[in-house]
Amino acid sequence: MKRLLFDSGPVISLTTNGLLWLLSPLKDRFKGNFSITEAVHNELVARPLQTRKFKFEALEVEELVETGVLELLPSQPLRRRADSIMEMANGSFEANGQHLNLLQRGEVETLAAAVLSNADAVVCDERITRNMIEKPQVLEDLLSKRLHARVRMHSRELSEFAGLAGKPVIIRSVELVTLAYEFGLLDRYKVKLPHAERELLDSVLWGMKLHGCSVSENEIEDIVEMITGP
Repeated sequence: MKRLLFDSGPVISLTTNGLLWLLSPLKDRFKGNFSITEAVHNELVARPLQTRKFKFEALEVEELVETGVLELLPSQPLRRRADSIMEMANGSFEANGQHLNLLQRGEVETLAAAVLSNADAVVCDERITRNMIEKPQVLEDLLSKRLHARVRMHSRELSEFAGLAGKPVIIRSVELVTLAYEFGLLDRYKVKLPHAERELLDSVLWGMKLHGCSVSENEIEDIVEMITGP
C-alpha cells in the first residue's frame, strides 16, 4: 500500500488557510494512505484541545482521523528507532559548547515511520529537517547565521542519523496545493478577476509560506510561471 507520512507543519498550514478539506480528494487520487504518528496527532489535536485559540482547528484534524482520511500510526513500534534518530539528530550540531536540539518528537517519529513502513514520501515544511536530511552543510551555515555563532557539525552523529532516518523523498505543502490546483480542486476560487488563475495559485502558495512552509519568493514565482504561464 502506498503511503505519505505527514509532519504537523503541512497539516497546520492547510488548516489555517481553510484548505484542510483538500486532503480527502488528494488521498483519493493518491490511492494510498495518508498517515500521521501519535506524536504528530498530539501536536495537532491533543495539545490544541487544551487551548481556546486552536481548539476548532484540532477538531477539524480529528474529524479527518476519525473518518479515515488520516491514518493514525501507533508510536510503540516506532519508539526505539525514533529515540535513536532523536539522539543522533540532536547531537549532530554544536554551538558555544552546547548540542543543538533541532528536531522535535513529531518529526523524528515521522522519519522513523517513513523508514519502517517504506513510505513513498514525507510531507514536511520545516527547513531544518529537510536540510538535515538533504543538505547538512547548508544547515551548518544556516544555523551559524541564525545563532550568530560558530556552529560545528559532528560527522559521526550525522552519519548515524542518516543511516537511521534514511533518505526519504520530502515534499512540502506548496507541492500539495500545486497538485490540488492542477487537479482542478481549487477551481471554485477562479473568480471573475483579471489573471484569475495566476492570482489563485499565487495566493495559495503565499498562504502556505506565510503559515510556516519553507519556500522562497523566487520559488513561488517560478511555480506560478511554470503552471500558469508568464
